[in-house]
Amino acid sequence: MKLINSLLFVQQLSPLQLTIVILLGVLLIALVAGNVWLFLFLRKRSVHKLCTHRLQNKRDELMQQLNLLREGVFVSAGVEAEEDEEEEEADEMLLVDEEDEDDRDDGEIAASYAEPQNFDVVTQEEVDETFAAEILYVSKTSAEARQKLGFAGAEFNGKRYYVRYNLGFDAKLRLSSDEVKERYVALMNEIAMYQGLKVKASYKQLRVYKGRKTLMLIVFRGKTLCVAFALNPADYEETKFRGIDKSDSRRFEKTPMFMKLTSQRRLDYSKYLLVQLAEDNNLMPLAQPEQLTFDLAEKPREELFVENKLQITVLGEVPDSIPYEQPEPEEEEIDEDELESGVSVEELKRYNRSYTARLIQADDELKARYSEIKNHIVAYRGVFNGITWKREAFYITKRDCVATFAIRGKTLCLFLAVPASKFEGTKYRVEDRTQQVRKAKMPTMFRIRSDRGTKYAKELIDIVLSEKGIKINEDYKPVNFRPTYRSTENLIRGGHIKVKTTQVTVEETPAKQPAKRSAGKSSGAKSTKKTAAKKLDAAQNEVSATSAQEETATDGNK
Repeated sequence: MKLINSLLFVQQLSPLQLTIVILLGVLLIALVAGNVWLFLFLRKRSVHKLCTHRLQNKRDELMQQLNLLREGVFVSAGVEAEEDEEEEEADEMLLVDEEDEDDRDDGEIAASYAEPQNFDVVTQEEVDETFAAEILYVSKTSAEARQKLGFAGAEFNGKRYYVRYNLGFDAKLRLSSDEVKERYVALMNEIAMYQGLKVKASYKQLRVYKGRKTLMLIVFRGKTLCVAFALNPADYEETKFRGIDKSDSRRFEKTPMFMKLTSQRRLDYSKYLLVQLAEDNNLMPLAQPEQLTFDLAEKPREELFVENKLQITVLGEVPDSIPYEQPEPEEEEIDEDELESGVSVEELKRYNRSYTARLIQADDELKARYSEIKNHIVAYRGVFNGITWKREAFYITKRDCVATFAIRGKTLCLFLAVPASKFEGTKYRVEDRTQQVRKAKMPTMFRIRSDRGTKYAKELIDIVLSEKGIKINEDYKPVNFRPTYRSTENLIRGGHIKVKTTQVTVEETPAKQPAKRSAGKSSGAKSTKKTAAKKLDAAQNEVSATSAQEETATDGNK
């Protein structure tokens, strides 16, 4: 019936009207088809632009990382005081929290070292930029590591290379302190109490999941063990169980509740959050949970590298102008006859203290000045900091370091990225470091010994940052950056102090002889005593001189 009505309607139209109707129909069909094609084209183009944009961002990020490696810039989480949780969290928010690279499987890691490598010699101007790197001696490297690095040929014998080590999760765990290992074992045993939870290990992290849902991530930030939960951080913001909100991070978008296990109290908080996580996901506890044990024995870095638990980045060949490491003298075996004749072994210990250790064990006045000046620096918008073994640096971008802190003896020193001639003839008594360190990136040094020095240091920072157009944040609230004192033994266990022990053989004074002995023998005993004392004093002076030379060389390179 409808067909008949449509036919009758068409017969009533004139040829011109019929032609117009047909043209309008064709135009409508073409318009619809054109819109569909345009939608598909724009969508494909947007996807292509998005991929290109991501690739460009990835390329820029890799280039920045390469430049940072060449400049020797590292950003670390620093050291938080375990006794004061509030200061700890405030300090964490000011430190740069760099995201780790996406995890790669062992096959990809091993494939990156398949071919022999050729690296250029680092020039003398670039030596200062590689001060944070370590020197790898090919002749002292195992055959497996040389094969993997591409240094297996005889032409590499005797060569040295600047390298940096990128530790995976297992490597960081094995090289961590006993306290960190104990917290890890306690956390894993707490996870093992729930039925259905599985743990998958990758290069950078441990993933705890049930089915297809990720419930926890266990990672390292520097030397700190951290755990991220699939919980809403806002629910715990006003409680003592609050953590760091990582919802903006793509890596932690499923586990945004981030907690750093820096103390036993933090570990207890994590156990409580695990209980909340179990309730939200209907996890049932096991009737008889098994107590887990782990082999976390420390391994050499070469062995970890061969096992794909650690990566080595070769920066370049060490120039011949850098002196070779002097081999340590072999320890002489002392037999019982020598011990009976009055020979003893004296152990001389030398401590290599990091910047963090020096700051922790500094006096209260230095800590107060440090906290005041640091608050003044980070109050500027966009300024962030990073801590290495010898210094603390402040940046406005990853490539632009404006100031650094170092501790010389018992004095806090401020280094600025401006020439010292800028302050010539002013009230600021700065020191020009270009005479000691050629191509110095921080040529101006200012020693802070008093309250007036603290005031001048803040004025110098204002001058440098105002020239770069950086404005201060008026809403900034000062934070207490004074770390709590810790003993030397505690800092050694935490890896902030390195100890080198030197054994010196000393001839002791023989036992008193009977009075019948001749005067000649008595004078010989006195001579032996003086000789032993001179040897011990010479050994101690040698160790002190070596320590001073190494510290001077380190400061120069920095």
